Amino acid sequence: MKKNLLMLLWGACLLTACSGQPIGENASVTTYVYAEKDGSELKLDVYMDSTALISNTKYPVFIFSFGGGWENGKREDGAALLNDFAHHGYIGVGIDYRLGIRQLKEEGVNVLDSTQFASSYSKAITMGVEDIFDATRYIIDHAAEWNADTSRIVVCGSSAGATNSLTAEYLICNQHSMATSRLPKGFNYAAVIPIAGGVWLKDTDTLIWQQKPCPVLAYHGTDDQLVPYDHLVLPEGAFGGFGPLYYMPQLQQMQVPHLFHTYLKGDHLVSAMHNSPTARTEMLATLERILDHHAPLSLTITEEHYGEAPTFGNLFGAMGQLGIK
Repeated sequence: MKKNLLMLLWGACLLTACSGQPIGENASVTTYVYAEKDGSELKLDVYMDSTALISNTKYPVFIFSFGGGWENGKREDGAALLNDFAHHGYIGVGIDYRLGIRQLKEEGVNVLDSTQFASSYSKAITMGVEDIFDATRYIIDHAAEWNADTSRIVVCGSSAGATNSLTAEYLICNQHSMATSRLPKGFNYAAVIPIAGGVWLKDTDTLIWQQKPCPVLAYHGTDDQLVPYDHLVLPEGAFGGFGPLYYMPQLQQMQVPHLFHTYLKGDHLVSAMHNSPTARTEMLATLERILDHHAPLSLTITEEHYGEAPTFGNLFGAMGQLGIK
């Protein structure tokens, strides 16, 4: 893949995730403040079927992290997905996280400048990952109150939220201090679902997993203009972005249960796949086999029907005129 990672990230800033749908009659939504950072409250919405509060059953948790290029989006963007999962026996949680690129731009930082790029996006992703960890810890601390099963916490994200989620899993597997200082010893997610996301890290030109990761259910388009389907590394390894075509063979070698759902000719609009009832059904069925039956899944699905999706050709044409390659 020859597209410059700078171009991919700049384009990601222009993409805002799709809004969700109203809550069904049997699901309740309660909002909590899980942290206060940079002068703002970070909140999470808990979607729960009415039976969960009166049952002795422990319910799995499904966390959703929205997309929007670390500049746009809101926690309500996953409302339809979380409502659906609540009706299928999960505690759904939609989380805020700090939008690092928005903050930097408001401070006057030119995030696309070659001297600012790696540090800017590294900071934004670090903030997003830190907030996922803090939200997860808040859920763990309130597990008894919500009848939550802390051994079955799934984290899912779209676009920037997907990158935050998968990068968080990578840091857990490598015992990074940001994870070990916030999460209980030995904790890991039950599964991670990156929808058009990847592992993005500063000063990294390859991925080395010190521990086996949790199961991964990845959705990605082969023609994603914003998040690499394979991988891209800036000169001298200053910043690396690693997509499913890169890390899935690693998971296969480690015998990690996984679903690799590829959309041929699909672009970054695959990031809205969480709003697809068909995709949700697939996620639920796959998670049931992984969480409840501990099935050693190794699924690769390739589809062509997404090829008619709109593209961002005009965007990149304009960038070419600006001399960005």
